[in-house]
Amino acid sequence: MMDQFLKGKMSVLSGFPPSVGRDVAVAVVKPLAAGLGNPSTPSLLRTDRQVKWTMEVLYYGLTLQSDTDTVKLCVDIYTDWMMTLVSQKSSTPPPISRDPNLYVQRILRHLYILFLPRSGQVSPVYLSLCQQVLSSTQSLARESSMMSSETWQTLLHFLLRINHNLLAPPTPAGGLSDLSVAVLLEVWLLACSRCFPCRSLWQTFRQMFSSWRHQPAVVEQWSRVAAGLTSRLLPQMFGPSFPPFEVPDEDASLVPPDMEGERVSHTWFKFLHLFSNPVDLIGAAAGSSLDEDIQLPGIFFRAMRSVGELVYAFLGVTVRTSGQTEHLLPNTELGARSQSRDRLPSLGFSVSRSLFRDRLPSYGFSRPRSGSAPPTPVNFPTTPEAPPIKSSSPSRKQQTPSSHHWTSSSRLRFSCPPVSSAPRCPAHPLRCNTDSLLHLFGSWLFEAVLITSGKQADVTVMSDRWAAGRAEACGTLCRIFTCKKTGENIQSIYLSRFYLVLLRSLQDACPPVVVSVLLNSTHLFCCDLRGVNLLLPSFVSVLETVLLDRDLIRFKGLVSLVDLRRSSIFILLSLMPLPVQLGPAQIQNSVDLMMGCEDATAGNFLSYKLRLHSLLIGALQTETDTCNIQLLLAAILNVVHDSAAAEAPPPSPHPDQSRRSDHRNQEVQFRGTNGTSRTRTSTTQSEAAVLWVHVVHLLTQRLTSQWRNDSAVCLSALEVLGGLAKVEVQVEASERRRAVGSVCTYIVFQCGRPPPLHSRDLHSIIVAAFCCLNTWLTQNPDLLHQQECLLEVLEIVELGISGSRSRQDQNVVWKDDKDLNPASLRVKEAAEATLSCIMQVSGAGPDPSLRDNTLMLDDSSLKRSRYFVLEGSVILATLEPTPDQLDQEPSPSLLVILRGPPGHHSWTLQLHLLPKDARAIQTQAALIPRQPRLAAEDAGQRRSINHQLVLEHIERVPSVGADQSIPPLIRTGPAEDRQQLDHLRVTLKTQQEIEVQPWLSSHSVAMATCRPPSPISCFQVTRLFLSHLGFLTPESVKDPGVNSMQPALLSLDSSLPGFSESLRRLDQLPSRNSDCAFVFYVRAGQKTPREILGNVDKQTRVSGPFLDFLSSLGCPEEVGGASRSEFGAVLGDSGGGVFDGRRFVLKFADALTQITFIVPSSHTYTDWLKSFEEAGHTAASSSNQKRAETRSSEDIRFSQSVSSFFRSDSKLLIVWVERFEDIEKFPLTDLLLETRAQTETGSSNIQLIFIHPLKTGLFRICFLGNASTKLGLVVPLVNGMVTSRRSLGFLLTEMVSNCSRHCRLESDSAPPPHVRRKHLINDIILCYKSRCSEPAFYSALFQL
Repeated sequence: MMDQFLKGKMSVLSGFPPSVGRDVAVAVVKPLAAGLGNPSTPSLLRTDRQVKWTMEVLYYGLTLQSDTDTVKLCVDIYTDWMMTLVSQKSSTPPPISRDPNLYVQRILRHLYILFLPRSGQVSPVYLSLCQQVLSSTQSLARESSMMSSETWQTLLHFLLRINHNLLAPPTPAGGLSDLSVAVLLEVWLLACSRCFPCRSLWQTFRQMFSSWRHQPAVVEQWSRVAAGLTSRLLPQMFGPSFPPFEVPDEDASLVPPDMEGERVSHTWFKFLHLFSNPVDLIGAAAGSSLDEDIQLPGIFFRAMRSVGELVYAFLGVTVRTSGQTEHLLPNTELGARSQSRDRLPSLGFSVSRSLFRDRLPSYGFSRPRSGSAPPTPVNFPTTPEAPPIKSSSPSRKQQTPSSHHWTSSSRLRFSCPPVSSAPRCPAHPLRCNTDSLLHLFGSWLFEAVLITSGKQADVTVMSDRWAAGRAEACGTLCRIFTCKKTGENIQSIYLSRFYLVLLRSLQDACPPVVVSVLLNSTHLFCCDLRGVNLLLPSFVSVLETVLLDRDLIRFKGLVSLVDLRRSSIFILLSLMPLPVQLGPAQIQNSVDLMMGCEDATAGNFLSYKLRLHSLLIGALQTETDTCNIQLLLAAILNVVHDSAAAEAPPPSPHPDQSRRSDHRNQEVQFRGTNGTSRTRTSTTQSEAAVLWVHVVHLLTQRLTSQWRNDSAVCLSALEVLGGLAKVEVQVEASERRRAVGSVCTYIVFQCGRPPPLHSRDLHSIIVAAFCCLNTWLTQNPDLLHQQECLLEVLEIVELGISGSRSRQDQNVVWKDDKDLNPASLRVKEAAEATLSCIMQVSGAGPDPSLRDNTLMLDDSSLKRSRYFVLEGSVILATLEPTPDQLDQEPSPSLLVILRGPPGHHSWTLQLHLLPKDARAIQTQAALIPRQPRLAAEDAGQRRSINHQLVLEHIERVPSVGADQSIPPLIRTGPAEDRQQLDHLRVTLKTQQEIEVQPWLSSHSVAMATCRPPSPISCFQVTRLFLSHLGFLTPESVKDPGVNSMQPALLSLDSSLPGFSESLRRLDQLPSRNSDCAFVFYVRAGQKTPREILGNVDKQTRVSGPFLDFLSSLGCPEEVGGASRSEFGAVLGDSGGGVFDGRRFVLKFADALTQITFIVPSSHTYTDWLKSFEEAGHTAASSSNQKRAETRSSEDIRFSQSVSSFFRSDSKLLIVWVERFEDIEKFPLTDLLLETRAQTETGSSNIQLIFIHPLKTGLFRICFLGNASTKLGLVVPLVNGMVTSRRSLGFLLTEMVSNCSRHCRLESDSAPPPHVRRKHLINDIILCYKSRCSEPAFYSALFQL
């Protein structure tokens, strides 16, 4: 239309000499321009003929030199007349006011002449005039409500032609390219809202637009419009609950607010295909100029980046990144301009170098690449790394007409710095299907990745300059397929093309493409893609190049190496269980597969087992980042336990043979080897044993060298070491002895740090090390039979309690000479717990099975019992049985209960003269000696017997010098002693005289037979027992006179009110770490608590693997009792709801911890919501306590079991989800509504572990909550991990225990159990100690 109008069109003044035409134009233009300044001045032109003649003159004036004032005045007049469609003015000629659309169409045709190519250099004046025209047309389209359809078409034609003149090849891009394209696209969007362009106009637009793609401004403005339209389209397609596509305000404002309904979708689709296939840029690069050839790779990348952003928007990713592979672009300005999106924060911790050098052990499967620099440890991190700072490059803003400033994209400058990438947010459950996205963008993406193959392969294409766009396309494809929904079927053609793309990309080993694949494939192997395991060999090879190379020189400058390794580690986590799980299944060779060889294989999955183990060990040796090391440590425990469980023999039919694994023998697949590890003698070690030895060696070596300065890594390593101690493998006892010694060495190093370096984090790690040491000792009690090991452990305990060791080098410090100066009170308490553990494991204490036996005394027993305090820390209760309670002959018997910080223990004591094995059944008569009968003739006669104390005739024996060595007392004693000796001699002489009197009188004396007294039946056993223990001494009973110290033996007054309640409260305090977790089952699509809790009511509503999983968590235990039952007998036809806490729970227990698992059901939903409120009020007021006592015992037990979850150190929920997308819709807030958990702790403090079963028989883990703290990640279950049935139960119990331990280490209000018991014992002593004197105390003992 525009060309037809201008064809043959010339002004009449063109026939005159140039000076004449110029003079006429000046004479006509100046008066008209003078009237523009005063809108109220009437126009000089009154008729149509005058206006048309004047327009001929103005048209000629536009052809003059652009730096003259005449051209500027012509532009001013035309732009002023154009605005007649917006508002009427008096200065506007009346003909134009009467028919503005007709004259505006002519004005636009005339103004087109201004944009035609001109000879000479373009001046700034000319650029400002062009900008003025574009701004006026933009304002006209925005503000006018009178434009007809013909005017809209003319305006669009006008903008199309001027953009074609400015942008079409071979015209180089000028300074107007940004503004002209921006005005064209904005006006076109306004036309779509008010007067939708016809089909022919769309075709013209598409043809022209495809010829402008070599201009950077075109792809940039097209990206803005596509983003703005997509942000408007998504709410219409998916509803208001779908995450909004966040774009800058200037981009969103491009779409008219009144554009709604189908026009948005039609406009979006047509604008999307304006750019056509970006791969066509590759073909245009061969015949382009040098400047265009330099810019085309950046344009290709920007186009693919825009396509990737649209894909992420349709997937429901809530945060738009600044370009996960934006840095892959070769440092161009285009890359810098596209960094306006917010970046996702990078996980991990800030690290710094230290002087410690890394030493690689002499063992292990893999070593880092030769020539790589050794890793260095890091300092203690205190806070997680802050999110990356947003790009400082200016955001993409719409250029306003008044600003007169815009950025030219005609040249690409190298200025884009590398950025840090991180895993994106999960896709939204309402996202569209994978096939739908591939229908829209698949052809572009697949062709963009494979541009280096086929007929397009030439020198230009093979250049690495196109790698950035290829990487973006490949990453987008990986993102699409990894966001596949659960149960969704993808067309086989798309799967095959995708696998081919990945195989070729990994085979080519182009660094940007490999980086993009790794960053976007973290969940590729855990989303149930058909045939995805085919890619295992290729990914293993790529992971080896990334994780085993410490320098990664090929990838520097492309991406943050820490994030690249982290993504590779996530992929490795999903690959580790595959060899054992799939076993003998064959894998096709990827290279032969691409060549079309169907019978070629690369071995089975089991053949990759050792290779993956080697990769994991090597990655752990190479890695230096804190978060990455923690992820690898989590994988270590998973792999070792899974290997040991796979090699373990089937469980024995008698579960009582194993003390700790008796609750895990319900299901072979879930049971694994969770029992106490025992050392067995074997000629050859299994693969699991070899792996266990290498892992323990590596962890202990790094723990005492490279990692000892990193608190987060040390904590994770100690937790993993504690888990390894529970794995049953056949290794030598020396290996376990070496591990214990390494933990002791680590404690010595940390306690020996200079005082300025001591902090709460350091003491938390020392406490965790003592906990790890306790685990090793309880799981391997034979170690304490070794004198060296026992001595070393006791020295560490001494170090923790007193702050120093008595034996240092050759010097020995006695206990009385040592100062009690522990590292901290927490360290001292942890060492005391280790000492208690040693005593019980070594047999010096009571059997652990008696630890939880509580003596419930009635009122009569309480009155007859005596209570004492030993050493100010142990409450001793004694009860002497009555004679009618003894089933044998009377003997000293005593019932003793010790209540101390480690727990409460009871004994029944009996005192016998002979040991049990040597004592025969005797009567009391047998103990009386039989008197011999006397002969008759000897009756009444006495025999004179001379009892000589010394030799006869002792005086005749001559004395020697030695006889004088002992002087007589009369010579050595003082005068007082001499008087007493004289008195004693007189007394002895008088006694001798009395004794001889019967013999002198010849009077016979009757002799009576001596008989023993009758046996007594009442003993003062308490006094005897205390005396045997050495407590009945003046020093132990006497008050030391120090306020903070108590005497060694103290009596308690049990008659005071509240004494029995205090003892019961002490007995209810657990002696082990007590944790609790809730287990839920979520079927596909469920959103409400009622639906979720109703699943476990019937066995038909849950899956079989879920019931097997429950059986692996623990043994059924009756609430309020200690009896345990078989899982199947208790389960019945329930789906797990029988363990809702009303009668039964699932209990896991070992020597150090106990975990209660509760499965809430719909029957107890109301009680579950109200029980914690009642429990809280019960503890707060006595009136509520009386009301609680009137409730049934079943309700009280249920309230206590449920409320224990909210009182526990770790608020953890375990959720089994059939569909992975339901994680985003889990109604956590609704489940916690109306409970104090919502107000006191908040849902943010509650941690959730989601378990999703995969088709391969593995399980995908999703961990949400406070997973990353100043102490780092909680292991062994991390977000994104895949584990097997054999290890799921074991890893979950470890996770619950470790979550609770993290909470206790970070909280000041969560002391260990033995500390809580000690504090309560101190309160009891202060409240109920007897105020009697020492004589009264002894007198009370004899009155028992």
